[in-house]
Amino acid sequence: MASLWVLLPVLVVLARTGPVRGCVCLPATVLSRFPSEVPAGPCCLNFSGSVFGRVRWSVLTNGTSAETLDLSDCNISLIETGGGEGEGAGAVLQRVFLDRNRLDTLPQQFLAGQPGLTELDLSENLLQELPEGFLQDSPSLRRLDLRRNQLRSLPKEVLLLPGLQRLELDGNRWECSCLLLEGLKEGGAVNRTTQLQDLLMNLTCSSPRHLYGRSVWSLSLRDVCRPAGLTALFIVLPLLILSALLLCWCCGRKRKKKETPAFSSSKKRASSSGSNGHKHPSKLQPSAAKDGILLRPPADLPASNRDVYEEVEIKLSSAEPPPRVSSRSSSSAEERPATREPDDTGKDDPDAVSVTEVMKDSADREKAYLTQSTEYYNLVPGIELEDSDHGEYENVELS
Repeated sequence: MASLWVLLPVLVVLARTGPVRGCVCLPATVLSRFPSEVPAGPCCLNFSGSVFGRVRWSVLTNGTSAETLDLSDCNISLIETGGGEGEGAGAVLQRVFLDRNRLDTLPQQFLAGQPGLTELDLSENLLQELPEGFLQDSPSLRRLDLRRNQLRSLPKEVLLLPGLQRLELDGNRWECSCLLLEGLKEGGAVNRTTQLQDLLMNLTCSSPRHLYGRSVWSLSLRDVCRPAGLTALFIVLPLLILSALLLCWCCGRKRKKKETPAFSSSKKRASSSGSNGHKHPSKLQPSAAKDGILLRPPADLPASNRDVYEEVEIKLSSAEPPPRVSSRSSSSAEERPATREPDDTGKDDPDAVSVTEVMKDSADREKAYLTQSTEYYNLVPGIELEDSDHGEYENVELS
């Protein structure tokens, strides 16, 4: 019984490292910073519990014979590689432990071209996706632990690994996309020792929402993948709508350009007709344009009745002879020859007759002038004499 307790630590070490040519990992070497070089002889490099932050992968793999590399719980947030260091360097690696760190990304082609790699532990990190070429050309991998990360999909290279016997994927938010289901379909067709469905028996969907909680094995491609025709429709339809809107905009712009000159010309005509504050003759009231007689209104109001008479007489004489006045004035005009006849005979007093004639004629002319001036200013109601243009004439009728 005591011998069993003595062999127990050895059995624990063997369970962790395996009987690989007798390579046994020594207790961890805890460092506060990443070393610039490591011993080339040991088959196991154990730095578990150190504080590195950043790791230069070439220091751990180039020129060393390490088969087991333990970097668990080392607070690693970045792995730096350069050139082909991540692809073929350290080809003797068999076990790599990078669990319980702060990795959110991995280098491109990380651990690709590792024919002897059998185990990789990346659990309890912050990985959101796995890089292109991850584990490519590493056919001997038997165990892959990706638990408790932030992964949403798996690269096709992982699903096509033929020797994979254990795949830990719990604690991630898997998106059941068309790409994932196509990878599962291709991976299931690979000749492998363990069926892919047995490896991913508990894989469930976290998104999209309508597939939440469903097992990936209960889904078909038709449940997730859109038909090619529908995808093309979703791509072409917005383009067609955008083209139609652009065409309508161009047509409206051309139509607006055609209407703008016509509007501007009509506006110019309207402004020219209404320039200097004058009214167009066509806007006069119908009662103002009955005949073709042109009269020019005086520029200023006359200062006296005599000026009114003179102005009216001048304008009327320039247009046409004054109309016949009242019957009294006409009768007085007819009496003139009769009254003048005695002048020739010399029977009456010429001076007395002429004074009487002049007085009557003056009264008649005064009434005629008053009537004529009143009719003249009533021809165009509302016209303002100070706004009249001395160069324009208006068609009015003398009734």
